[in-house]
Amino acid sequence: MMTWGILLVLALFMRFGPDIPFRRMLNRHLVERPLDILLAHRRHQLVFMIIAPLMLLLGGEAILIFGPELMLAYAADVALYIDMVVIAAASASWTRAHAALSRWRPRFLRQDKRKASGATPRAKRSQRTPARLTGANDDDGEGRDAGGFEVRWSNAAAA
Repeated sequence: MMTWGILLVLALFMRFGPDIPFRRMLNRHLVERPLDILLAHRRHQLVFMIIAPLMLLLGGEAILIFGPELMLAYAADVALYIDMVVIAAASASWTRAHAALSRWRPRFLRQDKRKASGATPRAKRSQRTPARLTGANDDDGEGRDAGGFEVRWSNAAAA
C-alpha cells in the first residue's frame, strides 16, 4: 500500500510540481524514455514481446520437443496472426459504425437546423375545392354514345 502512495505522490509531483531538475529527470526517465522504447517497435513486435514469454513459460514439454528457437518462431507467427485479426476486427467494426452513423447523421443534422433556425410549425394546408365533374365519362345515361348516336332507353326493350 505504501508503494502505491509513493507512486501517486511522484505522479502528482511530476504533473503539478515546480519546474526543477529533479522533476525533469523523473519525467525523462519515467515517461519519455519508455515511450521512445515502445515507439521504436512495430505493433507485431510488441505483441511478440507479450506472447513469447508466455509460450516459453507455459510451453513445458513443447519446448523440450521443438526447442526454444522453433517456439520463438511459432510465437512470432502467432503474434503476426493476432495482429492481423485485431486489425481486421477493428476495420470491420469501424465500417459498421460508420454505416450506422451515416444513417443517423441526417436526422440529427435536420433536428439541429430546426432548433437553430427557430422555425415555426408547418402551416395547415388550405382546403381547395374539388373541380366540377363533367359528364365526359358518363356513358350510362341518355345522350349520345361514343359513336355519336342518340340513345334512348325504353321499358319495351327490356321485356
